Amino acid sequence: MTTACVSRAPPRADLTLSRPPNRIAQQITGRTYLSHSQLSVMRACPRKFEAQYVQHLSPDFVPTSLLLGGSIHAALELYFRARLEGLGVTREALLSAYHDAWNRNHHQNGEIPVRFNKGETREQLDALADRIIGSFLSSPLAEPKGVILGVEEELRVVLDPDLPDVLAKVDLVTQTDGAVHVVDWKTSRSRWTPEKAQESGDQLVLYGVTVGGMSRALGLPVKLTFAIVTKARKPIVQLLPVPTSAQRVAAMKDRVAEVWSHIQSGNFYPSPSPMNCTSCPYRSSCPVFAGR
Repeated sequence: MTTACVSRAPPRADLTLSRPPNRIAQQITGRTYLSHSQLSVMRACPRKFEAQYVQHLSPDFVPTSLLLGGSIHAALELYFRARLEGLGVTREALLSAYHDAWNRNHHQNGEIPVRFNKGETREQLDALADRIIGSFLSSPLAEPKGVILGVEEELRVVLDPDLPDVLAKVDLVTQTDGAVHVVDWKTSRSRWTPEKAQESGDQLVLYGVTVGGMSRALGLPVKLTFAIVTKARKPIVQLLPVPTSAQRVAAMKDRVAEVWSHIQSGNFYPSPSPMNCTSCPYRSSCPVFAGR
């Protein structure tokens, strides 16, 4: 594998399409890049990947977990953008950002229904969001050390000449005297263990590569952290580090190359399992469930 090349600014279309793997990716998915979300979906169920990214089918429903997580992300983005500009922001403003994002995302989905879990209501989720925001504001995550360098930064990286660009949307990048810190926010039904953070670490390792140019220019190493906010009656915020190394970066690149090879093959077979299928929003189009 070669040294990764990173682009912070959106590349010109002609330059992007000058790379053959990007042209192949565009032919398959309509996009000139891969994303961590695409890679994760392909690993979990190639048929779902085909429905979502190749056929561009409308999902059967939008799960509330997706709306809640995205709306909490919007509130945290507002908070850190305000901090980046030296401004304060109230809890009420953050909750308003949450509501705006929920309504905007719901509107963008048009006629696609929202699927609530059993016994779940919008009012309960709004109250949960208020508790999550309160727990965030009283946690160390709300007072990051050092200087904020970027919030929701979109970065493209060339991991290898044979792979399409990989697009990463990095939640938070900060700088201290000792490191460039990459933080990714997650909402979760329960606490994460350190082992789960390590198992999920490919995403952060990839994001660490995208800020590699920045860290080298500053002469600082990259440190990776998952910020987990639980969706409990009393939410908690966990900060879980993910160690990285040259070997782990190389292994991550190999896994991306393997998934890309499967995408190019066009063998989008179903991968039925209780974990994949029960909550799949493309189940109605899956041949496994045809006629059921």
